[in-house]
Amino acid sequence: MVEVLASVIGAFAAGALAKAGDVGGRAVTDAYDAFRALIVRKLGKGGAVQSVEDEPRSETAQATLAEALAKAGLSADPELAQHADALRAAIAGAAGAGGAGIEVGDITGKVNVLVNSLVASGRIKLGDIRAETGDATLTNLTAGAGAPKKA
Repeated sequence: MVEVLASVIGAFAAGALAKAGDVGGRAVTDAYDAFRALIVRKLGKGGAVQSVEDEPRSETAQATLAEALAKAGLSADPELAQHADALRAAIAGAAGAGGAGIEVGDITGKVNVLVNSLVASGRIKLGDIRAETGDATLTNLTAGAGAPKKA
């Protein structure tokens, strides 16, 4: 359940960044707008959504949206997960057109660190990943054409 929620929030924040930076063109914008509309419809309000759109890199804004989704009983909603996957695919497709890679700097989590579903047609370069308490988990990382997934 936590992984699904983290995946949904991560995809939404990535979509907000892509849309704000006008990255990926129409496919990314359409997937993001549909995902945003679904979240707002299911929550019945858009304040937490707007916070992430205003500051997509803000951990506080992302945590607020995650809390709102959890309180609404949407932590493992399959429709949200499906839209998150569609948005990630649109972003990956846009990046794949240019052979783009992903570079992630150092990540430090106070409790757990979860990095999930990174796809790059180029390479994925990760910095130091550290969870002060708990586990650091990397799943579904794919780099290069036909590259095997790394765990």
